Amino acid sequence: MDNPFKSFTHVPSAQVLLDIAFKRAMKSSASVSKNAPILIKAKKKESMRVKTAINELIKFVLNIIKSVPIIEELPEFYKELASLLVDVDQLKLNLGKLNGTLPVLSKLEREYLKKISRIEEPREGDRLRRSAFGRISSIVKKQESSLRYLNEVRGALRSMPSIDLTKPCVVVAGYPNVGKSSLVKLISTNKKIEVQEYPFTTKKLNMGHYMIQRKFDSVQIQILDTPGILDRPMKQRNNIELQAILALRLVSDLIIYIFDPTPACGYSIKSQVELYKEIRQNFIRNNMVDMLVVFNKIDLAKQSEIDYLLDLLNLTRNDVILINALKGDNIDSVLSYLNARYSNAEL
Repeated sequence: MDNPFKSFTHVPSAQVLLDIAFKRAMKSSASVSKNAPILIKAKKKESMRVKTAINELIKFVLNIIKSVPIIEELPEFYKELASLLVDVDQLKLNLGKLNGTLPVLSKLEREYLKKISRIEEPREGDRLRRSAFGRISSIVKKQESSLRYLNEVRGALRSMPSIDLTKPCVVVAGYPNVGKSSLVKLISTNKKIEVQEYPFTTKKLNMGHYMIQRKFDSVQIQILDTPGILDRPMKQRNNIELQAILALRLVSDLIIYIFDPTPACGYSIKSQVELYKEIRQNFIRNNMVDMLVVFNKIDLAKQSEIDYLLDLLNLTRNDVILINALKGDNIDSVLSYLNARYSNAEL
């Protein structure tokens, strides 16, 4: 499914909302006969201006509220990811505050339309309309902090990947700076993933796709790049690491776990192995999820370093794929694995 927050509309500041509403209000025109008395024209004109200003604001506010999905109705993955990215309670609170302005504005509209209908001279209509605009401004400006907050969290929520929960998803995991993003960038459609030589570059989930041609059709595989995870207790992991854990727990069909057998990533082999064991123990569910082990940076790795890691994992050379994700060496082996796994699978 598409990111449920993709339609989260831009939230303007209070002043911008007011400027748009009042500008449209002043340009609005009421339907009245040219021969009608000046007093009647004034009543119609100023009533229409007040009505238009308030209706425009209500429309803006409703559009903002309706563009945010109800968190409780989201699939579990998106519900939990939203709670990692933003304070969901604060989100609800600020949407509620904004929603609370709607009956206030509607009541104000009724009050001023009634007053304008009773004016006895045209200038009273202009005065009442200005008074109404002042009251409207006060109401909307009190929502400035809520409007600002909503627009700030909008960016984080809209950055969620669009994941089709009915299609296979390959989750690439491992320690920071082992080459996860480089691999995903090589094998998927997502060529915009940032790759740097320092750790913690990836701070969110990044989605790419890989198309597999089968005998009678083709199938699109989702490839998910995850932030680096450290080997430490779950309670000590930050929200960036927890995004990766969430992907492993709820959307993974295949886990590609990447090791850096060299000192280049800055983390010990034993720490990487412990994380591997944790993931294997917790997320390989009832043979429904497979794991592919990849050793990266083979251009830098000594044979002794590769053998040492294989020994710690109790694996043979045939159990892993050795690659250089930066230059693309042996990436065909990873793609061959994906092709073989999904070519005959019922999807």
